[in-house]
Amino acid sequence: MPRPEGPHLRRTWPQRLLIACNAVALVAAAVTAGALAYSNDRLAEIERVGLSDFTRAEELADGDAQNYLIVGVDEAGGGGQGESAGLHTDTIMILRIDPQDTSAQLVSFPRDLWVPIAETDANQRINTALSTGGARRLIKTIDEDFGIPVHHYLQVDFEDFRTLVEVVDGIPVQFPRPARAPSSGLSIPEAGCFTLGPDQALGFSRARKDYQVQDADGTWHTDLGGDYSRVERQQLFVELALRQVITKGARNPNTLRRLVDLGVGTIRVDDALDGDNLVDLGARFRDFRPEELVTHTLPTTEDNVGEADVLFLREDDAEPILSIFRGVDPSRPGSVSPPDVTVQVRNGTATPGQAAEVTTTLTDAGFEALVPDDAEQGQPTTILYPAGREAQAQLVARHLSGPVDYEVSPSIDDADVVVVTGSDWDGVVSTPRPADEVEAPVTTSPATTTEADASGSSTTVESDDDGPAGDQGDADDPDDPRFYRAEAPPAGASCEATG
Repeated sequence: MPRPEGPHLRRTWPQRLLIACNAVALVAAAVTAGALAYSNDRLAEIERVGLSDFTRAEELADGDAQNYLIVGVDEAGGGGQGESAGLHTDTIMILRIDPQDTSAQLVSFPRDLWVPIAETDANQRINTALSTGGARRLIKTIDEDFGIPVHHYLQVDFEDFRTLVEVVDGIPVQFPRPARAPSSGLSIPEAGCFTLGPDQALGFSRARKDYQVQDADGTWHTDLGGDYSRVERQQLFVELALRQVITKGARNPNTLRRLVDLGVGTIRVDDALDGDNLVDLGARFRDFRPEELVTHTLPTTEDNVGEADVLFLREDDAEPILSIFRGVDPSRPGSVSPPDVTVQVRNGTATPGQAAEVTTTLTDAGFEALVPDDAEQGQPTTILYPAGREAQAQLVARHLSGPVDYEVSPSIDDADVVVVTGSDWDGVVSTPRPADEVEAPVTTSPATTTEADASGSSTTVESDDDGPAGDQGDADDPDDPRFYRAEAPPAGASCEATG
């Protein structure tokens, strides 16, 4: 679907970054109030939740990157503590927006992720944090378990999702094969382009264990990806709904006004997020395009706890993703400083006391240090680091005079970086070398592993950022469901309407 062009159609970033499963859509629509001559008093009508003691908004300086915790919920009645307790959490995402480089990244947390729940002594699925302790407990769980600071909170009920779809006249989706999901009501009777109405759009985004596609022989195949396939569909829906909102809203002031009213009237946000913040953010991101939103999926392993199907985070593989949302982007060496890095030095030469001497020098430079140790001799100087600590490794390398080899080492427990002095050791420099003069380690991508399923056969579990993880079927089967996932409609496609 072509993107509207021309200066008269240019809209701010909040009008463009409109989804993240509805909550961002509604907040973004609300920010367009300025363009529609609405006053900040209108934005002030957004319902606030008292979360100042739990979010980290007060730590932000002007221009800092911000993490928005976005939840999509079903109203389920009371119980628990806090304004959001008793709600079923259907979608949990962190949206990170960085005004410095106008980037936006989104990570989804599968609701079956098995984690320690804050303020309790128990491990449970992450979606129980909201239902048992409200937004406060969910914020603390994400902070404590993943080290991700939450600066702002946004919540929307999925009933409002229907209204959003209705306002923009449905969401066009291309289905290469017939698809269905009885549990959520999705029913696509034939291949082609369909404009999903409120019910079908909700069914498409929420289908989980029974999403099926039909092959050429009429046989239905179940997509075995579970939560991950649903995350993939939701992220596709983010893109397609975003395009539709721009197409409809940018050309129709009445639609924009309805989106503003919808956003103001139906979302809940934390009490530190005010209209001025949103409008300022919109000004910074005025040229952001929807296709620049980067999405991530956390790598996990399927397992069982008792009779419950759960997902365990593959921590080493997840580090490169989590680091971004912690504010330590491996691709940006300047995002960490020496006090953030714990180093251990190991002597890999025959020089007595070398590890202790280097440790003292690095401590003087501001690094935290562990007790030095010895290492096997005869190897070149090497910097060892766990996956996700690329920025820390390069920072340490900048403080060394000579060449270094990098090596990912998952066995490192207490240190961020281990320096092994080697046969080419050339000392420590008093002033760190410029980042562009020191080779950076290659950013580690989550690996592909193989797990055995319950029947004893082996299934590939993929965990890169481009697709879901989980049991995805047989890649050699031409009728494998992976080959027939929904996608963006071709430009100019005529799409049949479906409820």
